[in-house]
This record gives sequence, C-alpha cells and structure tokens, in this order.
Amino acid sequence: MMQRATMPMDAAVKLAGERADTDPLQSLRNEMLAVLQIVEGDEKARRVFEIATLKTEFTDEVDSARAHKRESVARWRGRLQEQFTQAMADGTLPATVDPRKASMSVWVMLDGLIRNWIFEPGAFELVDLGAELIDTYMAGLRAR
Repeated sequence: MMQRATMPMDAAVKLAGERADTDPLQSLRNEMLAVLQIVEGDEKARRVFEIATLKTEFTDEVDSARAHKRESVARWRGRLQEQFTQAMADGTLPATVDPRKASMSVWVMLDGLIRNWIFEPGAFELVDLGAELIDTYMAGLRAR
C-alpha cells in the first residue's frame, strides 16, 4: 500500500510544477500551503500521511515503506533547498540563510503541524495556522 500511495509532499510538488512562479519564496509558500491544503482537504492523502507517520511500526518487514517515506521527504526537502538557494541568488534572501537548515526547518514545522492536527483536528485550523506560521518564518528569514 505504501509503495502505491502518494504522500502529500509529492502531490504538492506535482501541483507546484503546474504553476509558473518566478518568485522562489512565493513558490515555496504556495508549495507549503498546498501540502497543508492537501492534508486538510483530501481524506485519502490525510490517511496515507497518518498511516505512514503515526500508525506504521517500521520493522524489517515494512522497511520498503520506510524507504518510500524517506525518499519522498528527501525529494521534497531537496526541492525546498533549491528554492531557498535560488532566493539567495536573486537577492530575495540574505546570504546568511543556510538553505539546508531552512529546508529542514520547514519540514519540521509542517510535519509537526500535520501530526498535531491529525492527532486532534479540532484544536486548530491547519491551513489558517499554517499560513500564519509560514509567513512568520519567511519574514524571519528575510530579516536575517
């Protein structure tokens, strides 16, 4: 099942590929919000994320599921890192930003948001709170 499943990050990358954004930070924001919108609005994607992150015991028998998830996350973080690098190259972000650390921070933020929302969906609005956190994070990067 996990090998056939599409993680929300993969779906967001596909959507981002269909959009033409010249501003790498706007592209990043759109992609991050797309992940949250997919999780909130697509029950199948939400279940895949929930099973892959909260309900799978990664034993030797399901090591391929772990590898699939790891590859998906690595592809997405690599894409984010490229976009942060591009934003630095075009002067949108200062040279003090470490693209690898910035992409890891985005992953940790979104993963935590999604996990907590899946655990208790009524606690907050995923997309609304996510948009605020993303905007705050991006403003902090610009101010460095």
